[in-house]
Amino acid sequence: MTVVRVKGFQIFADRHGRMRCYHRRTKIPVDLAKAPLGSAEFFAECARLAETGKLQLPPKPGTLGMLITEYKKHPAFTDLADHTKSDYQRIFDYLRPITDTALTRFDAPLVVRIRDKMAILPARLNRAAGR
Repeated sequence: MTVVRVKGFQIFADRHGRMRCYHRRTKIPVDLAKAPLGSAEFFAECARLAETGKLQLPPKPGTLGMLITEYKKHPAFTDLADHTKSDYQRIFDYLRPITDTALTRFDAPLVVRIRDKMAILPARLNRAAGR
């Protein structure tokens, strides 16, 4: 079987043997039923998703994404050491999938679940950073 590698896309067979393809940055799936792997339609769809991935949409007001954006502009963040900022950025990157979550949904149980899920994060970050 020929493996097609497209930069910026994750292509794999899931646990049922069905091929899947996702744009890595935006996590948008490519519909392989409409655009079979390796076809001209597939590469056109990949190019379209890569272009949309380059666009940075502003975060919606009242969401975690807007809170992070505003915090990054605040002197409490800008005055931090570069190493500390990079550590914070890793956490912001980890939270990226939930940046559209409304701040009103963040209650104590949700924060505890996020904290518990992130309990293994420092070990992963240290391995990724080569520390």
